[in-house]
Amino acid sequence: MGASENLTIEDVLCKSSDYLARHQVTNFKTDAEWLIAHALGWPRMQLYLKFNEVLSDNSLNSIKKLIMRRGKREPLQHILGSVQFAGLTLKCDSRALVPRHETEFLVDELFKRLGPDFSGKIADLGSGSGAIILSLCSLLPKAHGIGLEKSDAALSLAKENLDLCNLSQQVSFQQHDWQTKSKPQETYDIIVSNPPYLSEEDWDKTQPEVKSYDPKEALIADKQGLGDIETIIEYSHNRLNDQGFLALEFGMHQADTVTNLLKNLYNVEILSDQFLVRRFAIAHKI
Repeated sequence: MGASENLTIEDVLCKSSDYLARHQVTNFKTDAEWLIAHALGWPRMQLYLKFNEVLSDNSLNSIKKLIMRRGKREPLQHILGSVQFAGLTLKCDSRALVPRHETEFLVDELFKRLGPDFSGKIADLGSGSGAIILSLCSLLPKAHGIGLEKSDAALSLAKENLDLCNLSQQVSFQQHDWQTKSKPQETYDIIVSNPPYLSEEDWDKTQPEVKSYDPKEALIADKQGLGDIETIIEYSHNRLNDQGFLALEFGMHQADTVTNLLKNLYNVEILSDQFLVRRFAIAHKI
């Protein structure tokens, strides 16, 4: 794909999809659509309204650069500079983990349980880009949230997303290594966390988009991926108000172990994601 080829949008979409498929990009056609639309400055669906339009040399060159980046397995969200998460558009780059679609299920589930009139305090442990706490507070306009994060880089991204979402009256971010079980000593009505839960062996097997671009410290925990989860369970029990609960995401095949870790301190409910993978615990303090 190069200059002076008189290529239509349909031609470019076909060539781009084929290129990404050859480079083992999973959602090659959808990713090609997003990247072409991004290069042109159009909404994605507008491509299909102008399928036969011939693209200029400048447009072709811009598209080619983006497609080649994706072919090197740079995450789509990093190339676009943003991610759609639970109704919000958030900045996304290598400073924090790319928010996952599975985690949106947890946000939706919490909103269903709490309802729009919930006015309590929510803490997000290891808040990363801020996706969970920002989306929850956007859905719960009477709630107040705090994101606790030890990484300077992730905190800077979260604060940019806070400004982008205009939620500074509800949400704040604070540097805090909750793994040390140190201050702050505040208590909360809800604690939510999507912590590191991969082992080193799991991480070695991850896709290039994860292994080469996501922060390793946001993915890996000791004790075969369970070290941070153990810390969160103890930490949260001491900081939850009466009737409070912990909402925890964990890895595939960890549900039974997590249930056993929780059961002496909490009443535990395990939920599955949209792919029927047991991935979340809702744990009410005993």
